[in-house]
Amino acid sequence: MAVDLREKARARLAREHGGVAIDRAAPVRFALAFPNVYSLGMASLGYQLVYEMLNANPDASCERVFLPDPEDLAEHERSRTELFTLETLSPLSEFDAIAFSLSYELDYVNVLRMLRLANIPLRCRDRDETRPLIIAGGPCATFNPEPLAEFVDAFAIGDGEELVPKIVEAVKSTCGCPREETLAALAKIGGIYVPRYYNPRYAPSGRLIEVNNITPAPPKVLRSITANLASHPAGSTIRTSEAEFGEILLLEVMRGCGRHCRFCAAGYVTRPPWAREIGDIPDRVRIGLVGSSVFDHPEAEALCKAIVDAGGQFTVSSVRLETVTPAVAALMARGGQKTLTIAPEAGTPRLRNLINKPSTEEDIRSAISAARQAGMARVKMYFMIGLPTETDEDVAAIADLVRLLAEDFPSISFQVSVSCFVPKPWTPFQWVPMERESVLRRRYVALKRAVLAIGGVKFTGESPRLAMVQ
Repeated sequence: MAVDLREKARARLAREHGGVAIDRAAPVRFALAFPNVYSLGMASLGYQLVYEMLNANPDASCERVFLPDPEDLAEHERSRTELFTLETLSPLSEFDAIAFSLSYELDYVNVLRMLRLANIPLRCRDRDETRPLIIAGGPCATFNPEPLAEFVDAFAIGDGEELVPKIVEAVKSTCGCPREETLAALAKIGGIYVPRYYNPRYAPSGRLIEVNNITPAPPKVLRSITANLASHPAGSTIRTSEAEFGEILLLEVMRGCGRHCRFCAAGYVTRPPWAREIGDIPDRVRIGLVGSSVFDHPEAEALCKAIVDAGGQFTVSSVRLETVTPAVAALMARGGQKTLTIAPEAGTPRLRNLINKPSTEEDIRSAISAARQAGMARVKMYFMIGLPTETDEDVAAIADLVRLLAEDFPSISFQVSVSCFVPKPWTPFQWVPMERESVLRRRYVALKRAVLAIGGVKFTGESPRLAMVQ
C-alpha cells in the first residue's frame, strides 16, 4: 500500500514538543537538511542549534528536511514526489538556500541522494540562479569538505554561531543578483570556503603541489571560532519520542576535547576546548549532556547533582573511563543510567599509549567496579582494530581483556563494539595509511569469534567495507 508522505509528515510534526517561531515573511528562506533519517537528525544538537539560530534571525526563516525513512524513500522514488520540508511541506526547489548539517562521513552520499530527490542538479556547475544555493556546515564540513567540493557551493568552516548571521546577510544582500555575486559575497566572509574560487595543481604522480585562490577568496580559509559561547543557545528546542535517544532535552556541556587522542578529530579541529557556562536547569526533565568528555567540565558533577535533585534524569554522550569515580558512577545511576559506556580502544598498553589514550587495565577495572557498586548492570566497551603498528596479537589481546573482565565481574553484562581505524584529517595520524581491507576483515572475524566464545558477551561492529568507503 502506498505511503501518504505528507500525512505522515503532518503526524510527525504533531508529535513534537517545543519548537521555535518561524517568520514566513522573512526575506531569506532556508531548508535545513540532515542527510540521514529523522530519528538521527532530531538527536543532533548541532542541527537543532542551527535551526534555532536561523529562525532567531529577523531576515531568515528555516524549515527542516531529512533523508526519508527507507519505506518513504521507496515511495518518493515510485511516485516521483519531490523532497519537501516538514513544517510547510514545501518542495526544496522553492527555498533560497539548502543548508546541510554534516556529522558523519558516510552521510556524504546522502547529500547527493537528497539533491536528486529534490530534482536539483548534483554538481555546482550545473545549477543556475533558479536553483537554491547549497551550503554545508558541521564537524565533517570543517575537517573534510573536499569530497563534496563539486556538489556544495559553500562550506561553513568551524563554529556556526557567528557565521550564520553573516551567511544570511550575504544571501539577502544579493537576492535577485547573479549567482556569482552571492558566491563572491560568501567568499569574503572569514570561515566560508567556496570551492569554485580555488584551483588545485597536481604532479603527474597525483600528489597535490599547491592550491591557487581566485579573488575575492582569501589564500587560506580560517576556522570560525565563537568568541563567547555563553551568549548563544546551548540546548535543543524540540523534543520527540521518535528521536534516537527518545524525548530528551539536549544540552551542550563541552565543545572540543583537551585529551588529544591521536586518531580523533574532536581534539584537533576545535581547539581550545570550551567548557560551557551552565544556567538554570529545568525540573523533572530528561537531559542529554553533550560533549566529547562531559566529566572534564569543571562543574560536571555539580550539574548532574542539580539535575537529579530537581527530579530529573540525565545521560552523557561520552565519558572518559579515568573520570568514572565512585561518586560519578553513583550520580550516573541516580540520573537513570543503567549502562556504563567506555572506550579503551585497544587491548594492550602499548597501543593505548601510541594513540595517546594511556588508560591502564587498572583504570578500566576501577571504572567498571564503580559502575557495579552504583548499581549499573551493563557495560559497553568500544575498541578499534587497524590502528597503526597493530598486530594480530594486539587484536587477540582485546578478547583476552574482555574475558578477564567478564570473569572478574560476573554480575555485569558486557557488550563489545568494534570499529576500524580510519585516518582523519588534521589529526597526527592523518597521513598514516589505512590497513588493507582483507586484513581488517580477517582480524574482525577472528575477534568476533573470540569474543562470542566467552559466553554472555554481546558483540557489535562496523563493517570493514564501510570503513574503507569512509
